[in-house]
Amino acid sequence: MTLSSWELETIKNEVAEVRDFYRQRLDADIPPLQEELERLGRAVNELTEKQRAGERQAMLAQYGGGERPRVPFGKYRGMDALDLACVRSVLAAQQREPGDVNPRLLADWQANLKAAMDSTTAGSGDELVATGEAAALWADVNVATHVASLFARVDMPTNPFEIPLQLGNVSWYPGVENTAVTETALTTARRTLTAHELVAEVPWSLTLDEDAVIAMAAEVRSTLVRNAVEVIDDVLLNADTTTTNNINADGATIAASMAGKAHWLVGFDGLLHLPLVDNTGQANNHAAAPSADMFNEARGLLGKYGVRPSELAYVADVGAYIKSLGIDEFRTLDKLGSQATLLNGQLAQVDGIPVIVSEQMAKSDADGKVTDDGSNNTKGRLLAVNRTQWRLGFRRELMIETTRDIQKRQNVMVVSMRLAFMERTGARASATHTALQYNITV
Repeated sequence: MTLSSWELETIKNEVAEVRDFYRQRLDADIPPLQEELERLGRAVNELTEKQRAGERQAMLAQYGGGERPRVPFGKYRGMDALDLACVRSVLAAQQREPGDVNPRLLADWQANLKAAMDSTTAGSGDELVATGEAAALWADVNVATHVASLFARVDMPTNPFEIPLQLGNVSWYPGVENTAVTETALTTARRTLTAHELVAEVPWSLTLDEDAVIAMAAEVRSTLVRNAVEVIDDVLLNADTTTTNNINADGATIAASMAGKAHWLVGFDGLLHLPLVDNTGQANNHAAAPSADMFNEARGLLGKYGVRPSELAYVADVGAYIKSLGIDEFRTLDKLGSQATLLNGQLAQVDGIPVIVSEQMAKSDADGKVTDDGSNNTKGRLLAVNRTQWRLGFRRELMIETTRDIQKRQNVMVVSMRLAFMERTGARASATHTALQYNITV
């Protein structure tokens, strides 16, 4: 069901009420209790989810002709092409390794699924579902990402893939009649996008029955989208190829085999790595509560890259965002009006610059890095970035494959993608297009 403009406006008003409540507490000099901060954090996350749902429905209405086709009848009733893809993937794996399964069961399963797929593809047949399901899954992921949606995307036809950068400056001279002007030899440059693979494998025990697979399909689909969104935004913010004293595991050594940490070693360094490691002059120790100056100082570090608000974005953790609600200059949804959903995850703006709240921006130690044991990770962070100076490339979007482990009687679903991320100058040690405020009291 598509959210109406009235419902979207209601969401905006709810965020405004959260802001007003917080400001009243500050005006009364009553420090907010920890449980109140946690409650406000949950409220922000819930409202963000509602906003995402509205954006997703708007995108489907604009580009997909409305809600996706769904199966109108039978045991697959209500499912769309992506739900059916999950079921079909399991069926294909079972057909490759039938074991002692009754062949009639698999034949009935295939017939039911074929009829359901035909009903969602306007008679085009199941040979077209693969393309449709991939697009559907990736549309869900793109709508839900906060950090990835900030940057220009490059579809990589090869790996590696070279992209041209802007030309050098043109020299101008006074004009003289009948005299040829001096030519400018333009300098050109290019940068190479190199895609790196992220892979996840999820086994689950499942009774070899069609109804059991149907019951599981919705959960599999929602988990795929949620986890893909989380890991993409996570690596764009936090990727660090160093294994010892990684910016996400300071004080420890991590490896490519460590669950929950291995993805940071994907093969490129992310946004936070630039001010924390590559060019530390772009990181400022705020050592105070959020203020209007905090945003201005971060923007000031960008120099020429901080001039145009349309090219900029702030990315904050949830704690820093909530604490910033008491700043008069912090314009929240009640003032943004129709521009409130210009970017995914945008809940506010400062001087025309959107503020994105990302759950993947973790609290850190006072030095801006996240300690491995988590004991000192109590400080907020605010990232300022010129969005035109980074490129995000995909050599392969999400690929889903399922196989059967007949010994364990498990389905094993393998999900993978290949992505690249780079900053455009090629000189991270002197780049000034990204800055960080750290050690923010939250």
